[in-house]
Amino acid sequence: MSKYAVIEVGSRQEKVVEGDILEVPKSFSLDSMNPILLSPRKGSIVTDKKSLSQCSVDLELIDEKKLKKMNIFQYKNKTGNRRRVGYREEVKVVKVKSISNNKSGEEE
Repeated sequence: MSKYAVIEVGSRQEKVVEGDILEVPKSFSLDSMNPILLSPRKGSIVTDKKSLSQCSVDLELIDEKKLKKMNIFQYKNKTGNRRRVGYREEVKVVKVKSISNNKSGEEE
């Protein structure tokens, strides 16, 4: 695993390599995004914001689905108050198409 990037997905950060498959929230934008951290080759890491603004991670939509149901149970002692709710979050399944070092393709 020589080339990887760290991207921001919702409120968390994911370490991705080309070909990885991720589940992201439905509201996540699939436009090419700038990474937070980039490792262009083994042993080197780029964290400079100016350099990272020229880099991009391209994502491809594979599927849209719902996650497994989460059961929520609320109970209050000695009152007979019980409430049961179920929730399924909608997500997008995306694949990392490419991690490029320069958006324009030019070397400085």
